[in-house]
Amino acid sequence: MILPLAIFLSTLELAFYDVVPEVSYSAAYSSSTAAALLLFLLAITVFYTGEAMHRDREVRIEPVLWVAPAPNNVLLLSKLLSTLLLALFLVALVGLTAIVIQLIRGHRPVEVSAYLRVYSVILIPSIALMAGTFLALSVLLRDKYLAYALAVATGAGLFYLYSQGYNHWLYNPVLYQLWTYSDLAGAEGNTGRILTHRVYCLALASLGVALAHLGFPRKSLLKSLRSTGRLGYSGWALIVAALSLAVAVITGLMIILSPR
Repeated sequence: MILPLAIFLSTLELAFYDVVPEVSYSAAYSSSTAAALLLFLLAITVFYTGEAMHRDREVRIEPVLWVAPAPNNVLLLSKLLSTLLLALFLVALVGLTAIVIQLIRGHRPVEVSAYLRVYSVILIPSIALMAGTFLALSVLLRDKYLAYALAVATGAGLFYLYSQGYNHWLYNPVLYQLWTYSDLAGAEGNTGRILTHRVYCLALASLGVALAHLGFPRKSLLKSLRSTGRLGYSGWALIVAALSLAVAVITGLMIILSPR
C-alpha cells in the first residue's frame, strides 16, 4: 500500500502543476521526484529494516536460524539487501512514472541520463546510509520500537534543523536543499564537494553495517576474531569498521575545508 502512495505523492506535482526547467525538463522532473522521495525512502528503509531484523524473533524461528551453519554476515546482509532492493525498486518505479508523465505532457526530449545522474548520486547513497545506520540501531538497541522511536526523533529533529537553516553538509546526509541539477552536471563547480559527501555517506553506511555485525548477539565460532587460524568474520568487521571510520573522517575534513 505504501509503494503506490509514495509513487502518487512523489509525482503529483509533476502531473498537475507547471514544471519550470532549470537545465532541461528531464533535469527538473528527476530533481523534483528525488526531493519528494526522501521522506518515503526514510520511512520504508526504517520500517522494513526493523521488521526484517525482528521478525524472526517475533515468529519464534530465531533459534532455528541461529543453529544453522551460516555465518552472521549472511543473516545480516540478506536482510539489509532485501530492504535496499525494495527502496531501489521504489526509486525505479517513480523514475518510470516521471518519464511517462513527461512524455504525456509533451516535455521532450527525455534524457534518461539526467534521471540516472540524480538518482545515483543523491538517492542511492542516502538509501545506503539510512539502511546501514538503522541496521546498526536495530542490532545494538535490540528493541524494535526503541529503534523506531530513536530513528523518528532523529529524522524529525534533523528536518527541523534544516528548516531553520542549520543544514551543514556533515549532518545533512540526504543533501536536503544543498544541491541543484547544475551542481551535478558540473555547471556550478560544486560537483567535487557533492561527490566527496556521497563517499562520506557510503563510509558511514559501511561503518553501520560493520557495527551491526560486531554487535550481533548470535554467538558462534564464526563470530570470533580468529577462526581455525584465520581472521574470523568479526575480525574482518573490525577492519571494515576502522577503514570506514577513517574514510568518513578524511572525507568529512575535506568537506569542511573545501570552498563553499
